[in-house]
Amino acid sequence: MAKQLNDDLDTLMDEEGFDDFQEKMVRVLQSAFTALSENPVASIAEQAARVASGLQDLIPDPKPDELGYFENVWHGLIKIASRIPHTDDQSHMLLVKTFQALRASESPLWKELVTFSGILRDHWVDPTWEWHPEHECLKLDQWLNLNSFVARLHGSGAFTRNSFPLWQLIAGLEDDLAANAKGDCSPAEAADNRVAVACEYLIHTSPAMLEESLMETGDLIVNEEMRRSYAGGVLFSGGPGFSSERWGFWKRRLGELQPTVSTGVALSVDRALRSMKAAATALVEK
Repeated sequence: MAKQLNDDLDTLMDEEGFDDFQEKMVRVLQSAFTALSENPVASIAEQAARVASGLQDLIPDPKPDELGYFENVWHGLIKIASRIPHTDDQSHMLLVKTFQALRASESPLWKELVTFSGILRDHWVDPTWEWHPEHECLKLDQWLNLNSFVARLHGSGAFTRNSFPLWQLIAGLEDDLAANAKGDCSPAEAADNRVAVACEYLIHTSPAMLEESLMETGDLIVNEEMRRSYAGGVLFSGGPGFSSERWGFWKRRLGELQPTVSTGVALSVDRALRSMKAAATALVEK
């Protein structure tokens, strides 16, 4: 799998806007992916620490544009994440732990997540929506891969901006897929992708999502912009934000959608339902 991933990352370097600095980033990560594939019992955390150190070494000293280099690292990681298959747990975990290792380093710029959140927002162009041609969308599988990475960041506690998971859970489970899932693909492909993306968040973040839901954090939303952003889709009549009502709706909706999606996505739905059940069981047993 590492060879296939590394070959795919080689093609990433041919894309417009991918600069020499980000090419060096790819080389650092490719070495780590290869090392893990050759030694499956190697510590992912140790490899991630080496990758983080290697990425920091790429930033010249003295730093003529320190913030610009930090932003370039975030852009590079996001692009790389979009090429790691959502089923490749080991490689995604390496990227998540690299993210955590970077944030644990001394410079305060690594700890500032507002910058990362803004850059991630720039990349957040769902290909299952109809966009103006000037918007550059990821391919469906790349969009799924990127969401898997963000879901894992959220589940690990490394990056917990609720807007990203909520937007995709709304799109996949609360919208009328027949009417709204479009994009530059068939309606069936768009609907499949939306459900698969939503499942990634429930597979990897169910414990955190359930706790938020039981705390009814939707009741704490006082900003009108957030209220609109977190409002339910056309199929969900409850309030914005997390709530036990919304959690229950997602669970029921997954059961309704499972017979209608492709075989691969149906397996993701099954994993999501099992993750939701496991999160509830663990909470009861605390």
